[in-house]
Amino acid sequence: MQLGYAPHITLAIYPDETPVKRLHAALEDTSRNWEALPISLSGLGAFPGNGTVLWAVPVVTRELLARHQAIQTALPDLKVDAHYRPGAWVPHVTLSGALPNPGPALMALLSSWEPTTGFLERVELVRFRPVEVLYSSVCRQSDL
Repeated sequence: MQLGYAPHITLAIYPDETPVKRLHAALEDTSRNWEALPISLSGLGAFPGNGTVLWAVPVVTRELLARHQAIQTALPDLKVDAHYRPGAWVPHVTLSGALPNPGPALMALLSSWEPTTGFLERVELVRFRPVEVLYSSVCRQSDL
């Protein structure tokens, strides 16, 4: 994908006019004690529409849901994008832009797909198109 940004799971999207200082303060305060979060990508998904977007499916854990909820709780009066509201959010790692014919890309992914594991080890506040990192913090390493 041509986003120009590392693979990630987005916890929230707010309108461009949202005050950056407010988002930064809430994110910094909320994520201050977060540890790197183990994550497993177990399969593939597709968001259909005007072009299909392919994505990797993370195993949804209590910890991942808690991080999503923590952001919502920190900014209760701000209007989050409808796809990122609690109860509507579909955690994902985007693999493609909108594809008019996703068949060939999906077949290529399926032919070599293997579940994988890793860590969500960074929290960032990002403005995009083009990507601009406004705040970045490394999560603490687990004692395990």
